[in-house]
Amino acid sequence: MKQTSNPISQRLVRKGALVEEAYNLFGSWREGQSFEENFNNTFRGGFRSEGWKKEVQTTLGRRFRNLMDGQPLIMLARKGYDLSDWKFCLHFWVAVHETLYGLFVGTWLYPQYQSGRLVLRTEDVVPYVLTVWKSINSGSKPLSEYGAVRTARDLLRMARDFGILERDGPEKAFASLHFSDELFLYFCHVIASKEQSAARVVGSDLWKLLLLDQEQVHAHLLRLHQYRKVDYQIAGSIIQLTLPCANACEYAERMVA
Repeated sequence: MKQTSNPISQRLVRKGALVEEAYNLFGSWREGQSFEENFNNTFRGGFRSEGWKKEVQTTLGRRFRNLMDGQPLIMLARKGYDLSDWKFCLHFWVAVHETLYGLFVGTWLYPQYQSGRLVLRTEDVVPYVLTVWKSINSGSKPLSEYGAVRTARDLLRMARDFGILERDGPEKAFASLHFSDELFLYFCHVIASKEQSAARVVGSDLWKLLLLDQEQVHAHLLRLHQYRKVDYQIAGSIIQLTLPCANACEYAERMVA
């Protein structure tokens, strides 16, 4: 996985996925209003305390400080796209945009999944957290032992809330993931945009964020080609992929039409 230039934030991991809060916010989103206006209109009186409201507002405000490529998320939520599938769209967006969570999924969780590991514990993740924190924050204050343990626990919990992992106790396990053709094609459109080429979709490292390898992607595209949902042609090392829509936003419109 390539490291992004996005900043590392313990806050974003510590406060977690906030899936339902983001879904509700985008579900009532009004264009032309600021984030603060949309937040206040959506959650007026909807939190257990004013303190927690401020925590959620600060966290989501930072997470979605630039919604330039978040429009598909808003569109899907506003049209009532099922939350059980929408959360995977949010997971992918967060993993792409938030360095710490994205690196955790792509360079630690994915290899564990590929190895067939059954149980994941906080203590298993701590050495990785210490290493990745040091590599990205070179020259800054090292993460404390307590900070590393807490961050490792929060990363596992975040992946659980997104539906990538399961179990509520201290031990987590990989969930049985099955993405519909519709969701898979949505991810293809997003990846094509990030890679700036549909031809680079198959070999993109971004599939690791969904725990999918290149062979699985290839097989899925072949099947979709047979059903004429995409045009997928391979000649040696040359790949040609034509997706149904020009971009993810256009495809999201089709998903909720």
